[in-house]
Formats: sequence, C-alpha cells, structure tokens
Amino acid sequence: MSPTVPFLMVAVFYLFIILSFSVAILEIIKKRLVVSSLVTLVLVPFSTFLLVLSSIGRGNQNELEYFIASVKGFELWAWMYLVIFVYLLYWWYSVLRYKKREELNE
Repeated sequence: MSPTVPFLMVAVFYLFIILSFSVAILEIIKKRLVVSSLVTLVLVPFSTFLLVLSSIGRGNQNELEYFIASVKGFELWAWMYLVIFVYLLYWWYSVLRYKKREELNE
C-alpha cells in the first residue's frame, strides 16, 4: 500500500472542494457571480476526477509528493490542476469581496 498524507490534510482538501461546489450553487441561485460560479461548478468535479485518476500510478510517494514531483516534471495534469486550484482561490476571493461590498452598501 502506498503512503498517504495525514487525514487532516485530506479532510481540509475535501472540505475546500465541497464548500466551493456548494457556494457556487448558492451564488448561481442568488444570481451573483453567475459565470464564474458556473465555471467553478464545472472545474470542481473535473479537478477532483483529474487528481484521483492521476494519483493511481504514484508508486511509493504520498499524494502531495507526487503532485509536486509532477509539477516539477511539467506533467500536463499537474499544471492543469494547479491552474484550476489558483482559479478556485481567485473565485473565493471574488466571492468574499462581493459579500464584503454587499455588507458595506447596506
């Protein structure tokens, strides 16, 4: 059996994924940030699928070590995931900024 990252790291990762998906749905329902939330709804399942599929052949490395080695090795899946993750961070920044503006306007 291959080594794995600590449970807390996995839990935080999946919490981030689940929250991103849920908040994207809420943003679409509330008709705020609709286009970027739709993109998020597509990217979250795609990125999760990409990460799970790509980690099948990781050998004797844990998930994080394998991801870092793949980024350094310029593997396409790793760079795609990195771009998607940066987009999700930017999307969260946009959501929080929008909510802050909304609070200031009340």
